[in-house]
Amino acid sequence: MKRWFFLIFFLASCSINETKNTPLFIAADSSSFVILDKNKFSGEGFEIIKGKKNFIIVGLPYVDNEEIRNYGEYVIKILPKFFGESRIEISDSNLVTPKLSDQERASAEYLKVKKIVKGKTSQFDNDFKFIPPVNSVITSQFGKRRFINGNPRSPHMALDIRGNVGREIVAPKTGRVVMAEQHFYGGNKIILDHGGGLFTAYSHLNEFEVEEGDIVMQGDIIGYVGMTGRVTGPHLHWEVYLNEERINPELLIDLKYAQD
Repeated sequence: MKRWFFLIFFLASCSINETKNTPLFIAADSSSFVILDKNKFSGEGFEIIKGKKNFIIVGLPYVDNEEIRNYGEYVIKILPKFFGESRIEISDSNLVTPKLSDQERASAEYLKVKKIVKGKTSQFDNDFKFIPPVNSVITSQFGKRRFINGNPRSPHMALDIRGNVGREIVAPKTGRVVMAEQHFYGGNKIILDHGGGLFTAYSHLNEFEVEEGDIVMQGDIIGYVGMTGRVTGPHLHWEVYLNEERINPELLIDLKYAQD
């Protein structure tokens, strides 16, 4: 329900603002997304069709302080949001403070992912409907401030979903496999390109069911939950990129939080 409430809210915002003089103002949370009238925005984003009208969905950045950004005729106020904290202990010191060769490897892998998510290919569809990649519970929400062995690190820009080793991971939306390889931090990692600047990434897999170049339909198995890379236990680490911004996957699906 929260996903549809969010979509309806922004469609209503766009409709209301059309009766006013430009610029059109919208306020939205850090790492969320906005739905803009295509005729009033000519930038990058994922195009959807709603009621025979074309809209562009634009991902917003993670911010620590309020920011104002211009998107065509729109002025978007991006509001900081506190997502909580996460404190974990990792005994393998090389995963906390890696040796130089591993740092160089991790840096190269980061840049490779960054290059991939800059791409803009044709969309497979014109809707923004997702299913959970693992139909389970959330063990660590998006955006938490992280502390590893007591030391502050970058925010957790993904959603962790519970799953035992070997549990099936499915494509939440139709797309093309543009990465299926092993990374230092992410372990076995898959990236799907859904077109329109929308990408989803899956880390710590036990094994792959797909290879680079495959086209997968929504619901197809792409791999299996594991605990490869920097982890303290088996789970799926799920990221969503839209126009190069990592957005909150919780806005796209409806999963409950783990209670233990």
